[in-house]
Amino acid sequence: MNSRTAQREETRQKILAAARECFCSGTFDAVPTREIAKKAGVAEGTIFNHFPTKEELLICCVGEQMAEAIEKGLYTMDPEWSFVDKVMHVASYRFTQVGLNPGLWQVIMQQIVFSPRKGAVHSVMESSGLIAAVQALIEEAQLSGELNPDLPPYLIQKTLIALFLFTIHEHFSTQNFDCEDMCATLRELLEIQVKGLWVSGGKEAA
Repeated sequence: MNSRTAQREETRQKILAAARECFCSGTFDAVPTREIAKKAGVAEGTIFNHFPTKEELLICCVGEQMAEAIEKGLYTMDPEWSFVDKVMHVASYRFTQVGLNPGLWQVIMQQIVFSPRKGAVHSVMESSGLIAAVQALIEEAQLSGELNPDLPPYLIQKTLIALFLFTIHEHFSTQNFDCEDMCATLRELLEIQVKGLWVSGGKEAA
């Protein structure tokens, strides 16, 4: 990486850090890009040199954090664990991040999850590597017989992401951002769903 590229990446990271801090303390509409620029120590126009829109900036704020959590989760995962344990291990890293920055995720829930913009949630999940990671775990579990091999992996994937988002929403409603509590909520839902997927077309049906 040459010095110019390194400097550009450093500026990009400063903008992301400033944006995360600003979004944590306000709603999407209440945080002007000039405030983010001031905190990052750059001109407002510099933000749009790196991110086409304010929403894209928000997506990157969360997407890169999710990518970090997924990478750590996959790297420290025991290959002998069950499907549920593997998914929960990855989720625990993400829930830890949510607990440290609940304001940022609240903005995400308001602006992206419930946004009329088509594909916003998918953009975050895909750019972070979450979709690819979950799909690989699903396919592995189908090959091992843990999950019904007749179900399309993308449908199971959508179910898992829906359960994850529900867990976040449920804990925001009670303002409980404890990682262990969030993991307990998701695990309970996930174990019920996995058992249902297995019984509906797995070994017992055969």
